[in-house]
Amino acid sequence: MSGKLKLYGFTGSNSVYTGRLMLEHKGLEYDFVKLPPAVHAPTMLMLGFPTMGVPAIKVGGVRVQGTRWIARALDEMYPDKPLLFPTDPVRRREVQDAERWGEDLQNAVRRIFYCAARRDRKAFLSVLGAGRGPVKSLGMRMLAPVVIKLATGLHRASDEAGREDVELLPERMDKIDAWIADGVLGGEQLNAADFQVAVNVAALMLSEDLAPYIDWRPAAALARRVLPEYGGHIGPVVPAEWMAELRAAAGSPGRPLADRPSTGAAPPLAPGSDAVRFATIMRSNL
Repeated sequence: MSGKLKLYGFTGSNSVYTGRLMLEHKGLEYDFVKLPPAVHAPTMLMLGFPTMGVPAIKVGGVRVQGTRWIARALDEMYPDKPLLFPTDPVRRREVQDAERWGEDLQNAVRRIFYCAARRDRKAFLSVLGAGRGPVKSLGMRMLAPVVIKLATGLHRASDEAGREDVELLPERMDKIDAWIADGVLGGEQLNAADFQVAVNVAALMLSEDLAPYIDWRPAAALARRVLPEYGGHIGPVVPAEWMAELRAAAGSPGRPLADRPSTGAAPPLAPGSDAVRFATIMRSNL
């Protein structure tokens, strides 16, 4: 495919992290066109994309939006690079199913994030405003109330939906752990579902409230392998009544999992691994 590949998005976005990791997995050179949250929406339309969504890529006149469609386009356009989907048809369907499910998790993580951001604007600025210079940081602070309100509506991030997403976390983490045990996720070569799912587990682990209930799981080890550095911090803002299911599933109501035995740390990162290259590039581009 001729022409320089461009990736459009904004820093801190879970889906944009997924897009960038897939490009790094392919070993592709690209320009990251960083757009401010909210401002990105009309910009994408003005650039000729059919919707307002990011991440988006453009190369050789081809425009693709959304993590799942980007994954397919990358394998189609660059079949000589490491594949995002297995060639075995049975395993491919399993990865596709996990990837599709991971998109639902991606949306759930967004809803939880904006519920937290409404309660503590510092969480929003920490995740989506990280690494910006003084002028851009000021702009983010000024835009924050508007972006949070718009995103709440766009992603249907009501308190009711956010509470349900938090309550479903034990079930969702069990599913991820089962896929890891079955080899659908966390194999020797990462796949599209790994990038879709693990990034969102990493995003959940930014939360002081949620991390103790995830950190001991195989899902957390996968998240650390795929994305060892997810910038930002979310303080203790999740309402206590939302946490009942997590505490019950942990078998220790009223206290976190500090004493829960570990299932094993993430494997060491090879110097040339996707994750190490990505972390280095993220630091240089923020």
